[in-house]
Amino acid sequence: MNLFLNKLPNEFASALGSIDFAGRSFSKSEVQLALYVVIGLIVLILLLLLIGRIRDRSSIATEVIPQYEEIFEIETEIFETNPYKNDPDTYFEQSVLRTVTLTLIIGLREYLVKMAENASDQHKAMAAIAKHLEANEVLPIAFTQWNQSPIQGIAARIILNGKSRTALFGPSLAMAKASTKFPNEIAEAVERAHAAGQSVFVLAIDGLAYGVFCVSHRLQLIAATS
Repeated sequence: MNLFLNKLPNEFASALGSIDFAGRSFSKSEVQLALYVVIGLIVLILLLLLIGRIRDRSSIATEVIPQYEEIFEIETEIFETNPYKNDPDTYFEQSVLRTVTLTLIIGLREYLVKMAENASDQHKAMAAIAKHLEANEVLPIAFTQWNQSPIQGIAARIILNGKSRTALFGPSLAMAKASTKFPNEIAEAVERAHAAGQSVFVLAIDGLAYGVFCVSHRLQLIAATS
């Protein structure tokens, strides 16, 4: 502070003289001392403001920012191997139905990569089903005439038991219109899942519902960064 004050212009310092204030006379040295005190207070206030600003910036820089990951979990997986029991040609083992499901979703995976599209929540849920099936060593098979619709879901032609079949996999509401009445076990699972706020997907082959997957969706804290 003394260094700063010593640099005051000589003209300004010499201009200071004794003054009278409120009936009291102040000498030149007293006036200069009062001036130094005022300047010192101003400098102190500026320093305090600067320190407060630095602390504010520091607190913002160290603010914890949570990061979340979307978790899609398979809550229910049910298959009806023969929804039309009067026809043996409509029977498919559960392993075959899993294969058909994965085959349809593999087509979706390839489509999203090719089109460079961002996956919707519906696509992410289907991708979780594919991972679930792959984790259980299910393998896809050949397919043709693959197509997808955000509303209707996925469709393709697949050879099963020596015949070309139309396989569909999509949201339960759309599949209820694209297939015959759901078997009781599948219908009950669909109702429970909707009540729980889950995404529900139904597998149908040639207009018959064979399977249902119910998928939950939540956010999970994975990290907190500063």
